Amino acid sequence: MKLSKLKKWFAFYIFIHISFYYYFVLSAGSNDRGYLMAANFFSWLAPTIACVVLFYIYRKTKVQSRLFWLFFALGCFNYSIAESIWFYTDSILQEEVPYPGWADLFYFLQIFFYSVAFVYYLKQKKEISYEVKFFFDIMIIIIVSTALSWHFLIQNLLPGQDASLPLLIVSIGYPFGDLLLLFGAICLYISRPSTLSNRLLAIMITGLVIQVFADSAFLYSTIFDTYVSGSLYDPLWSLSVLLVAFASLHALDPQKDFSSTDTYSPSDNQISLRLLLPYFSLMILFVVINAEQQKGITGLILCASLATALLIGRQIFTLRDNRRLVLNYDQLTSSLEHKIEQRTTEVTLKNNQLKKAVQQMKHIAYHDVLTNLPNRRLFLEYLEDSILEAQELQEKVAVVFIDLDRFKNINDTFGHEFGDLLLQGFSERIKQNLRSDDIVSRQGGDEFTLILNNIYDECDISPLIQRLQTALVKPLLVNEHELHISMSIGIALYPNDGQTASELLKHADNAMYSAKAKGKNNFQFFSEDMALVASRKIALENNMRRAITHKEFILYYQPQVNVETGDIIGMEALIRWKNTDGEIISPAEFIPLAEETRLILTMGEWVLYTACEQAKKWHDAGHFHLKLAVNLSPLQFLHEDLMDMVKQTLHKTGFPASSLELEITEGVAVDDAEIAIVRMQELREIGVKIAIDDFGTGYSSLSYLKRFPINNLKIAQPFVQDMATNPSDKALVEAMVFIAHNLNMSVIAEGVETDEQLTLLKQLGCDEIQGYLYSKPLPPDHFEDLLLDELVLEKISRHM
Repeated sequence: MKLSKLKKWFAFYIFIHISFYYYFVLSAGSNDRGYLMAANFFSWLAPTIACVVLFYIYRKTKVQSRLFWLFFALGCFNYSIAESIWFYTDSILQEEVPYPGWADLFYFLQIFFYSVAFVYYLKQKKEISYEVKFFFDIMIIIIVSTALSWHFLIQNLLPGQDASLPLLIVSIGYPFGDLLLLFGAICLYISRPSTLSNRLLAIMITGLVIQVFADSAFLYSTIFDTYVSGSLYDPLWSLSVLLVAFASLHALDPQKDFSSTDTYSPSDNQISLRLLLPYFSLMILFVVINAEQQKGITGLILCASLATALLIGRQIFTLRDNRRLVLNYDQLTSSLEHKIEQRTTEVTLKNNQLKKAVQQMKHIAYHDVLTNLPNRRLFLEYLEDSILEAQELQEKVAVVFIDLDRFKNINDTFGHEFGDLLLQGFSERIKQNLRSDDIVSRQGGDEFTLILNNIYDECDISPLIQRLQTALVKPLLVNEHELHISMSIGIALYPNDGQTASELLKHADNAMYSAKAKGKNNFQFFSEDMALVASRKIALENNMRRAITHKEFILYYQPQVNVETGDIIGMEALIRWKNTDGEIISPAEFIPLAEETRLILTMGEWVLYTACEQAKKWHDAGHFHLKLAVNLSPLQFLHEDLMDMVKQTLHKTGFPASSLELEITEGVAVDDAEIAIVRMQELREIGVKIAIDDFGTGYSSLSYLKRFPINNLKIAQPFVQDMATNPSDKALVEAMVFIAHNLNMSVIAEGVETDEQLTLLKQLGCDEIQGYLYSKPLPPDHFEDLLLDELVLEKISRHM
């Protein structure tokens, strides 16, 4: 049930409960036991229900104030026990309830637990100033209340000299208990804690005041011996505990905990009833003293004097506390002014530093860190401004894309620090040979871009480019090394080749790649043909992605033959692309693009799995001696998931790792030698062999041959092709075979096409051969036929 609905239902229940209670009280005669029993039942039911509600609130409340409600629940519980004793004695046994008796003990326990709840609340107050002022106010009110209670009630309730001690305690205990309840109500009213809502406080204080009123009426009627069970103020006790329980329902509203700092209301500047309550109570006492012109007012006068002294003490403390606060305020103000002055100086300094930092960050954001040239972002802004200016002046703008030739070789040979110095020297050489209104920018890596302004015709551009080429004829000196640098240059012209900065930059980039394709160290103007090449490249990428999805790739297998025996000892798996039109697309066309777009990872995983699956079938057919060679692209070899991919493939296909040979190029091994060594060792540990493919076309460093755990060396086709006619190639092949054998590697020659090449390779000690002399790459079914064909053996025997 929602909290708001629960409150409404409980308020309705209080109304019904008190209404029925009064009905039975008013309807009962002097000897009508039925109505009196019903009235006594309602008197017992009220604290019982209140106890249940208060205990429920205690369980539902999570903050520290939950103990506050537990004490009230215990108070109502003892009240319920007292009413049970009264109900049993008066209604069941129909005897007079003893006074004093057990019921009085539990009535006092109710007041005790209520008082514990008030003390618990007061213990949460942390401010000393609050405690002192609160003490003065409460003591003034309690002294006045005690004086009035003594004068009008307590002294009249005192039994005679022959009275027993329990009777004396009970007679005095009830009025003093009422004083404690009044004390609690006043504490709540004066402090007005932020943990309890105004409505909750109003209901709770009302309930406490009603109980004090009912007790006072009971004591007053006792004095004059007029009290009878079932009087009109009997339902007020039930109303009191029900109102306390009803107030507790408002504690479920979101509130702060007692531990939070409260503001003591009487110290607020605005005048309120809570502030004036001690003064009003003292005034009431003086009015009573003035009205009681008889004996027995000595106690009233004494209490009035004591309350007055406390009031004066409170004012003295307040004045001293205010003086202390003013002094603290002055000290804090002075300290704050000093801190503000210091802070202002610091902020001014920080602002100046921040301005410099912002300028530096802006410079970094728009400039290349290495060369201090404008970066791509600033270059595009400059280019857009140049386009607008050229449009107004009816001029042209040339965008030049420059890429250093063979920079990667230099970087790998001499190191990255050397390469950085080269880029810095190159950028300075370019800047020195540009016009004042031209702009040079570094795009990244070894790529630079230029904006040539004030161009009236295409013929104006060539002299400027030739001037840059001439400037680079003189070698650059880097760390006492003379380096001859050349450039591949692409040029796009506004507005002929594009209307926007991005179009011009893209077309200049295409033209640069065209210059590289034509032998490097030259410049090319953009043409529509280049756009077609770029368009075909994009189309090829899209088709390649579709081909992966539709499984258009197939594997061919080229046999590897033992030179001495002529037996097929293995095969190399080679990927082919057969599109939906039946056209075979050359790997030379799509493999570089697959590397560039990282599609080679997906393709390479498929190649390895499919090849191992097919080779396992041939092993199972009895050709278990066959080894399988699979090429790994540089991206695959250096990828972090390589080992997991290889292990999973071998596990799923059941192909033995000892029959798998992975081929990598020299460049992969040298680019990051340490990673390459670790990766090769991991592969060797699981039994996979390693081969270096196209040996002799790249770095051919003897140092990596010594360090790397390589099983096989594959001599590239260019050396094999001309070894019969070129003594130098023959000598190189002989050296390769010699080195490999001395490093415990086997040697396989690629691209063997003639008998003469075969004879020379056999003489030089080559272990295996692969080429069109025996077979071109074949689809799986044709290769399987070849395994059963004895023609290979016969061909070998003719050359033995």
